[in-house]
Formats: sequence, C-alpha cells, structure tokens
Amino acid sequence: MKERCLVLMKPDALEKRLTGIILDRLERLELDIVAAKAVCLTEDLIRAHYQHLAGKPFLENVVRYMMGDYNHLPNHKILAFVFQGEEAVAKIRRTVGATNPDNAAPWTIRGNFGKFDKAADIVYNCVHASDSAQDAEREINLWFSPQEILDA
Repeated sequence: MKERCLVLMKPDALEKRLTGIILDRLERLELDIVAAKAVCLTEDLIRAHYQHLAGKPFLENVVRYMMGDYNHLPNHKILAFVFQGEEAVAKIRRTVGATNPDNAAPWTIRGNFGKFDKAADIVYNCVHASDSAQDAEREINLWFSPQEILDA
C-alpha cells in the first residue's frame, strides 16, 4: 500500500554529521522523497509533535533534547523529510530500529548510532519515524504545509 512517513533527523544526528549516512540508508528503500527541509524548532512544535507523551515524566527531557540543549546546537535545527511509497512506514521503521537504541538491532540506524544515557535519562536515537500511516498524516501536517509536498 502506498503511504507516507515523516522522518526527522534529530539534533544528535546533525551534531555527529550522520545525516548523509542516514539519508543513504533510507534512499536504499526505494521510496520517493516528496518533501524535505531544515527546520528551526520551536517548543510549541515539539510539544504538538509529542502530544502523546503529555503527562509522562520524561517529556521535558525529550523537549530539551529536541531543542538541542544536549547537543550544542544553538539554532534548534533538525532536518525533516516525507517519504512516500509502498509500505513506507514499515520499511522505514525496520531500517530505523527500536526507539531505545539498547533494544535496536545492531544493523539499524538507531542500533548503529544511538545511545541511551541512563544516568541522565536521555535517549539519543538520531531519527524519528512515524509509527503508523495515521500518525504519519498527523505529523506531516504539523511539519509541512500542503504546498511543500510534491506529488509522486
């Protein structure tokens, strides 16, 4: 089934200069990139994106992490992509790996480049990928206007 998936390259991916490697791995999935941009984050956008974490004790760490507070990124910049194609969400999720890098297969993006800092309770997992087609549509609408998305 043809669907879309939002992918965010997070502050630790930018700080470590992993964006090219990550994009290369995702492009090998033979999906179409129908939108891409650099985004200077706002706290409102992050909180809207992670609304499902409202009330969780680790939400504030997630917000600070996404704002680059742990990664020495002064402009709160990340890269955002929309991939489209057959089973886009499942393909990307397999390549990205489990949210917690400690649980991710070693060949996945998060397994290779992520880490969980237990002492600080911060997950550095390099990328976000929508976990369902329904979440993808909600997330894509937060990050992109319809005019920014190409028809593939």
